[in-house]
Amino acid sequence: MKNRHIFVLIAMCGLAAASIGVTVNCCGVFYAPVAEDLGVGRGNVAMMVTITSIMASIVAMGIPKLLTEKTLKPIIIIAVALLAGATYAISLCGSLTLIYILSVIRGIGDGMINFVLITMIVNYWFYAKRGVFTSVVMAFSGVPGVLLSPVFSNVISTSGWRTGFVWAAVATLVCCLPAIVLPFSIRPEASGLKPYGYDEYMAARKEGLTMVISDSSARFNYFNPKFLLALIICICISIIAAVPQHLPGYAVSLGKSASVGAMMLSVSMACNIGSKLLFGVLNDRIGAYKTVYVMAFLNIAGILLLLFVPNIFGLYAGAGLLAFAFSIAAVGMAMLSGYLFGMELYASAYPVISFVGGIANALAVTFVGTLYDMTGTYTVNFWLALACQIVLLLSLMAAVAIRRKERHTGIEGE
Repeated sequence: MKNRHIFVLIAMCGLAAASIGVTVNCCGVFYAPVAEDLGVGRGNVAMMVTITSIMASIVAMGIPKLLTEKTLKPIIIIAVALLAGATYAISLCGSLTLIYILSVIRGIGDGMINFVLITMIVNYWFYAKRGVFTSVVMAFSGVPGVLLSPVFSNVISTSGWRTGFVWAAVATLVCCLPAIVLPFSIRPEASGLKPYGYDEYMAARKEGLTMVISDSSARFNYFNPKFLLALIICICISIIAAVPQHLPGYAVSLGKSASVGAMMLSVSMACNIGSKLLFGVLNDRIGAYKTVYVMAFLNIAGILLLLFVPNIFGLYAGAGLLAFAFSIAAVGMAMLSGYLFGMELYASAYPVISFVGGIANALAVTFVGTLYDMTGTYTVNFWLALACQIVLLLSLMAAVAIRRKERHTGIEGE
């Protein structure tokens, strides 16, 4: 592996940490203090993440058309300015309306550097072990949750939520600095290099043992049952992935201290990282859909612990296993799309699945908070997550059954 490959990996890890980790995964510690200070519901505050995520999903769909070697660095710099600048500006807000407006700006910046740009560049630079490298990059979206959630929580408790947003803006900038200063291109060919594992990958491709991610879109029926099932799977896991953000609030609702809630979120984000890395390893050994089964059952175990074992051990263990949903949402859907649709239709299917998942997660973040405001308990959210897992598993079994009857080149040969 050349230095430039390493630069790309570091830069993409930083963008994942900023666009998902700081911007979304750390927001849970802000909901309660902002709601109390402004005299509004937590669901109203969570709406800022919904707005950011919806805007990010919309903007990200247009990035492939804008991204060229000449526009790469300007796109990243503009995105960081919008994202970090708007995050800092939220610290000056005295009303939800202004926070919502700035959330739109955050979403524009976030969409310019989130999963679409990241996965495009990773796909171009890494041919061998793409699943492992993708899982490494996506794992960094959980790093800020582990390292920064307790920091932000402490800052909020001592200096207020406004200072917390200042720290979040600085963290965003720091995470994005490698992508700004390190030299790299969209494609390795532009730097006179080959993708990592190019020779081994091309040999495997000739033998029909691997999936090809093509830039061209084949004709695709967006109403075929397998694709609709994939959308259901994506929507379900996106809803479940919205629940961990509310773990700090859940701890407080049980009478636990804010530090316990912050630690639950930290444990969740630590397992977010570990589960994504584990997904990449298992994917290479047992395949995409079997790995999804494993992660789904572990996630169900976490939900049951949170529901029925509300002591410290159960809360921490449940929070960790709940985070296994992130591995399916971030890594699993890409790998599963490769298995279900193969090289011929991957480029048509996955961008739409990713877009739908982003919108579903954005709406779910607010919905989960609103359910608490309506019922006064987070328990209903865990039952919702459990129901989503059941639907996910049934939909996956149906999609796999359809896939096994078809013949096309995919990531797995069965």
